[in-house]
Amino acid sequence: MIPARRALLAPLLLAACGEEPRHGAPPPSSATDSNAPPSAQGATASPAAVRPQAAPLDVAIAGADGVLTPRDVAPFPGERFTWMREALPGWCHQTSPSGEYRLPEIVAGGVVLLDVDGDLDQDVFLVNAGVWRDVAPEAPFPGHALFRNDGDLRFTDIASEAGVRGVDGSYCTGGAAADIDGDGDQDLLVTGWGRNFLYVNDGKGRFTERAEAAGVAGGGKWSSSACFFDADRDGALDLYVANYVEFSIEVNRAHPCGVEVTGVRDYCAPKEYLGVQHWFFQGKGDGTFVERSREVGMGITAPLSDHSKGLGVVACDVDDDGDPDLYAANDGTPNFLFVNDGKGHFEECGALRGCAYGEDGRSLAGMGVDAGDYDGDGDFDLLCVNLSSEMNSLYQNDGRGWFSDEHRAAGFMAVDRGEVGFGIDFLDHDHDGDLDLLIANGHVLFNVHKSRGGAWYMQADQLLENDGSGRFALVKPEQAGAYFTVRNAARGLATGDLDGDGDLDAVIVARDEPAVLLRNNHVAAGQRADAFLFALSTRGKNRDAIGAKLTLTVAGKARSEEVRAGSSYASRNDLRVHFGAAGAPRAELLVVRWPDGTTQQHGPLDAGFEWAWTQGDPAPVARRELKR
Repeated sequence: MIPARRALLAPLLLAACGEEPRHGAPPPSSATDSNAPPSAQGATASPAAVRPQAAPLDVAIAGADGVLTPRDVAPFPGERFTWMREALPGWCHQTSPSGEYRLPEIVAGGVVLLDVDGDLDQDVFLVNAGVWRDVAPEAPFPGHALFRNDGDLRFTDIASEAGVRGVDGSYCTGGAAADIDGDGDQDLLVTGWGRNFLYVNDGKGRFTERAEAAGVAGGGKWSSSACFFDADRDGALDLYVANYVEFSIEVNRAHPCGVEVTGVRDYCAPKEYLGVQHWFFQGKGDGTFVERSREVGMGITAPLSDHSKGLGVVACDVDDDGDPDLYAANDGTPNFLFVNDGKGHFEECGALRGCAYGEDGRSLAGMGVDAGDYDGDGDFDLLCVNLSSEMNSLYQNDGRGWFSDEHRAAGFMAVDRGEVGFGIDFLDHDHDGDLDLLIANGHVLFNVHKSRGGAWYMQADQLLENDGSGRFALVKPEQAGAYFTVRNAARGLATGDLDGDGDLDAVIVARDEPAVLLRNNHVAAGQRADAFLFALSTRGKNRDAIGAKLTLTVAGKARSEEVRAGSSYASRNDLRVHFGAAGAPRAELLVVRWPDGTTQQHGPLDAGFEWAWTQGDPAPVARRELKR
């Protein structure tokens, strides 16, 4: 970009979020801690000053038929999810597009649901991207958001006072959270290009950034998704961080992409870059880590030009042997399945076990991933969403950790509209006892409509309903909700019970858009929830029992879930485990296999409650009733 264009671009960087250009931001050479209160930061505006507005977009980019979907569309009668447009006020995701199509711009944005202050409700952390200071030295620093849950779907952004607004000069991608030091509170990891950040909770909801001291800052690489899990079952949480590609501004500027395909500049494909070794950080239990990917069998020996371009990750016990395995989606290269030997040493066997490639044996452009028992047979299957020219992959588990891609049998061919999936979640949104799917979509090429027929950069998200046999159908927007008529470039997605009524709500971050909160309407006002929530804990360092497997028997049917701390795309769900009751008043039996391999069971348990169970206690305790 020539200097004159750089100067002209700065006032437009935040147009999608309705902000006016303001002055006083730190110069590009500084990496200023921006956790001070707004009054202390000249570039920080009040929420009222940054009220999100609709983006003025070229109609051709908006979607099919070249029509912008109105942002003020009214809710549909009886819709399953309602878009609560005022719930997360004053924050907008901002990528500060450079005009040079820098790759970190197109895949940024994560969501973390967590209880930061120990009041038993879920707060919302939203990961922002940043500002390219060489392009916009005076643009305001956008900052992350930490929305404290005040009840009744009312939230207050406390990121500045909590110390997690972020660091100016950084460019971030996603997030994860866990109690890394076993002190009973949730700590936050933020991934990004150049380095990662670790915000350690003091127990009162205020955080201190300690990535360097903890050994997880990385440095010089680009991290995307992450998850916490106890790989060696020693009680101390470990951390897996998926790294993407070797991106640099200088190389990007020297080798522009897209012109030969569309006639205009666009984002480069990952094949233009080398991959990056993913990281495995072994936890010491005191909040510090040591990188040991090669020592534990996660080192990549193949040429990084053809491997290890990571975007999504989930830890899951795929072979049901009591220890956590790990699945990572790679973009245009084979996906990884690291199988645990029970002692924290892994063997990569994605190709051998059938979940590394598409059905034709080719590598796919994997983004978000999740694990869940979609077919109700007691084991955990894997879902990986891919590029628009590919089909999303649904790897069915045979019970021993061997997989076959059953996307055709599951009905994915019928629901595919050329979407590019990022955030995903298996969830029982209607409490009928099977797992449905929520998918956040958005293309990675801004000008894709100029070269690929009916493909569009902005796309509608999707709700897919399971018919109980493991076959999915797209829920039409008239039933799913008015939000599902809106097109955007969605990235991170997380689900959890945000209003205490027992059904799962969703938060979505889309590129250069206000945050989206979708309220699940399954539980009607004044009614008791036909669901169960389980909050597990241990007395060891792994306080939240991450990796525990729960099997709940309701009306004679057993269903299984796990406690997971990272999945979807660059996001983390509510740690509490949710089961729909399928109309039954109670469950006959709950069996928990704890992270150390021991098991406990108890029953019956009434539906409509959040149950808390600490390992070793004789029975779970009803912590609160679930009702609107």
